[in-house]
Amino acid sequence: MPGRPRRPQIYRIFQHRRAPGLCCAIREGLSIPSFVAAHGWNFGAEVRENGSLPFDFQLLPAREASAAFGYYLFHHPCETLSPRCSRPWGGKGSGPAACNP
Repeated sequence: MPGRPRRPQIYRIFQHRRAPGLCCAIREGLSIPSFVAAHGWNFGAEVRENGSLPFDFQLLPAREASAAFGYYLFHHPCETLSPRCSRPWGGKGSGPAACNP
């Protein structure tokens, strides 16, 4: 019997205030880790796996890290989570060539 299709996950993404390219993605339904304190991190965006994802957000590592640790750290080279600096997931389109936040 074939398995049911996996529902796309939603991730809340926080950016470090002193190093804005450093991002922490937390899957919906999971608790925010204690190191993501209000004084050190800003909420950046909420993204869906089948929508536009920030550059350098890798789906399989995000799923695995979320399952193991409750969060996924990645570096976003544009230092902003603006939709201009995202890419569609799954298509052949590669998103913008460069980010100008």
